[in-house]
Amino acid sequence: MPSLHNLIAHSAPKDGGEAQSLYEHANNVAEMAADFAAPFDSETIARWLGWWHDAGKADAGIQAYLQGEGKSRDHSSVGMLAVPDEMSLLAHNVAGHHGGLANQSGEHSLKDRLRRKADDDRIRRVLEEVRPLVEEYAPTLRSDHLPAFLRVDDGRVSTLRRHDFWLRMLHSVLVDADCLDTERHFNPDRFAARQIVSSIQSLWDRFRADQQGLMEEAEPTTVNRRRRDVYEAAIEAAERAPGFFSMTVPTGGGKTRSAMGFGLRHAERHDKERIIVALPYTSIIEQNADVYREIFGDDVVLEHHSAVRTGAEPGDEAPPERWRRLAAQNWDAPVVVTTTVQLLESLFTNHNGRLRKLHRLANSVVVLDEVQTLPPRLLETTLDGLRELEAHYGTSVLLCTATQPALTERPSFPEGLTDVKEIVPDPSGLYDDLRRVEYDVQVDAPWSWTDVADDLCAHRQAMAVLNTKDDAAAVLDELPDDPSVLHLSTRLCGAHRRRVLAEVRRRLNEGEPIRLVATQVVEAGVDLSFPRVLRALAPLDSIIQAAGRCNREGERDTGCVTVFETADGSTPPGAYRTGRDIARRLLRTDDSFDLHDPTASRRYFQELYDSRELDPDDVQGLRAELQFEQVAERYRLIDDDTTPVVVDYGPGWEILDDILETAEHSGFVDRRDWRRLQPYTVSLYEHAMEEARQNSDVHPLAEDLDLWRWDGGYDEGSLHEGGSDGGRGLHTDGPSTSALVV
Repeated sequence: MPSLHNLIAHSAPKDGGEAQSLYEHANNVAEMAADFAAPFDSETIARWLGWWHDAGKADAGIQAYLQGEGKSRDHSSVGMLAVPDEMSLLAHNVAGHHGGLANQSGEHSLKDRLRRKADDDRIRRVLEEVRPLVEEYAPTLRSDHLPAFLRVDDGRVSTLRRHDFWLRMLHSVLVDADCLDTERHFNPDRFAARQIVSSIQSLWDRFRADQQGLMEEAEPTTVNRRRRDVYEAAIEAAERAPGFFSMTVPTGGGKTRSAMGFGLRHAERHDKERIIVALPYTSIIEQNADVYREIFGDDVVLEHHSAVRTGAEPGDEAPPERWRRLAAQNWDAPVVVTTTVQLLESLFTNHNGRLRKLHRLANSVVVLDEVQTLPPRLLETTLDGLRELEAHYGTSVLLCTATQPALTERPSFPEGLTDVKEIVPDPSGLYDDLRRVEYDVQVDAPWSWTDVADDLCAHRQAMAVLNTKDDAAAVLDELPDDPSVLHLSTRLCGAHRRRVLAEVRRRLNEGEPIRLVATQVVEAGVDLSFPRVLRALAPLDSIIQAAGRCNREGERDTGCVTVFETADGSTPPGAYRTGRDIARRLLRTDDSFDLHDPTASRRYFQELYDSRELDPDDVQGLRAELQFEQVAERYRLIDDDTTPVVVDYGPGWEILDDILETAEHSGFVDRRDWRRLQPYTVSLYEHAMEEARQNSDVHPLAEDLDLWRWDGGYDEGSLHEGGSDGGRGLHTDGPSTSALVV
């Protein structure tokens, strides 16, 4: 067999050039992967994976295929079988470097594949021939190449669960290095477009100057003084050793900027590579990303979620947009703003596309904003993953919210975090100084929908927040057909919601009448400020978050938030209903329970977590068995039982026509096209989808494509000019979706 220099890893690019040798590709991937793995002390192992991952391409049949003859063959099994016995788990990475991480055991598992391929004469022959060629360059693996944290079991974390996380990280560095070198060979211009010129130091200098200017221009009010205090406390805390931090700041306390200030200063002080900000809702993500882009520019901040609106087609876009498309693949950006779903599900996925970016979390600062939204059913696994990042991968984690959950360890909660350092020196004093509302709790005498509507009509500007879309629709039915009434929920497509929000802000700012009927979609970060807010009894954090939309900027002496029990309302099941019941009991029976006190949230969450199973699907047990596919199936923040349908709003159907025309030729809808459609879709749960089919409200748009159009009378988007419901937005019993996005 010839040397690795004379074997081909990749054919010549179509636009000219030479084929890439197996030596060049393996060497490039090995060195890049080793560099990526340095933060978690796994360089030698990553280098070995780089040399062996494509060794199977030495097969004569594959060489012929790469030169335009014959068919492709399995090339990953050769390297899979080359894994030494004492490092047998690395077979997962080589075997799955194209197809993802397989289960350790069971049908179609790694064990099953190892057994079959060990009996394959072709695979054995190629391994025997290529072994001396690869071993000339690849390191010889020894057990002492394992990072120290895998060689010591501290009794707290299962050794296999720790291996589970490490294998995911290794897989990420291998997949990313492989993709990047392949791209460099076939498309060097695209590879070059990934390059970043801004350093953490330059971003910190830019941010500090911008913040200083903002504080100098601010009026000397109590709110601005306390915002300055929060910011200065964050910068001071950034000097502390890496680890877990919390920032407990009420709405309007400057959390967005202070968190970024902490992240940049901490990264600059401790040589971290990036700041990753994760939030649960697109409304906050877009809002925060806009703030950061104004400071740093378009070519530094990566906003990554499925609802990002794209402009030109790939190849025709401006350089910042092209960079964003590419950086979204692997999060190679100094500032990433993404969703909680995108971040956390990437920790426990088995799919290469999402795993590719995982290693970027190492040696970074992760800001988990609105951390109270972490689902209890996944809490044990989530905290375990965050603990691994902090303890073994050089990641600092900042937990931010106005309603801090009880995530620290205690006797009844051994899964909790330890040594979480609070940034704000006196949270209770801060909450007292920034108190802008008075609570009126009426949970003993239930309100009818007519009561809610009458209260809204009695005020020039007011908002009611209900627990479900059906409850919001019931209140709307009681309100007069008046242009002052608007509706906001996830029954509206994203583009429609953005337009309604803009109109609500305009009316509030100009003092016009506005009665908004909404669901939880307005909570947590949406910058609305009503003088009066009505909130149906809900989990405690939802109540406090709704209050954050009342007198938000302290423009009035005080705002009024009424918490009421509904006579006929519904409540989502699971942790939401449990949380509502706990909140009801605390508000009814404990006169000392103070919604203005930040310790109230911790007490509430402590009871919530103690009342729920925190790993009912045994994700942790599956991790300990290295069942990667099953873990990915069960660790989902959003139940994936919905079907997106395209609604007749704005250019939605025009985009749809373009996509269908393209799909006629390709046979599928490209992911980029889905993203173009996202702002003009709503999602139907299974039961609603079946009902919509029976009523002919939805229609399939292309054979063999899971693509549907909503024909059930969606309001065309006018806010005043008419429409099926006076411009309030769709409030039939049709579309429904989660507020969380991916």
